[in-house]
Amino acid sequence: MGYNPPASSIPQGYQWLYTISPQKFPMCILVALVFTKCDTLPTWDETTQSYINVGSDLGCQPMANAPATINHTTLKEYTESYYGFKYDEIAQNFGIVLGCIALFRVWGLLALRFINHQKR
Repeated sequence: MGYNPPASSIPQGYQWLYTISPQKFPMCILVALVFTKCDTLPTWDETTQSYINVGSDLGCQPMANAPATINHTTLKEYTESYYGFKYDEIAQNFGIVLGCIALFRVWGLLALRFINHQKR
C-alpha cells in the first residue's frame, strides 16, 4: 500500500483515523496543486476514441498506460476519485494545517507552563 494508501481502499472502521491524520492535509495540498489543477476538463469523443480540447495543465492530460479497468480518464479525475485529493479543498486544507500548527504551539506553551519536573 505504501506511505499513503488510497482513500477508496481504507476500511470503513479506519476512516476516522485517516481523516484526523495530520500528514493528510499537506499531502492533499501538494498533490492537488500538481495533479488536479484543470480549468476545463477535456471531453471524450467516442468516434475518434480520444480526448478533444485537452488543456496544457497536468490535470487535464489523459492518463497514459492506465490499467484496463480504469478505461479513459484524466489525471484530475483519477486523483480525485482514487485518492480523494480535490483542488477545490486547498484553502480548507491550508486552514487545517495552520490550525494544527496553532494547536500544537498552544499545547507546547501549556506544557511549559504547567509541567515541572524539578524537586523543591
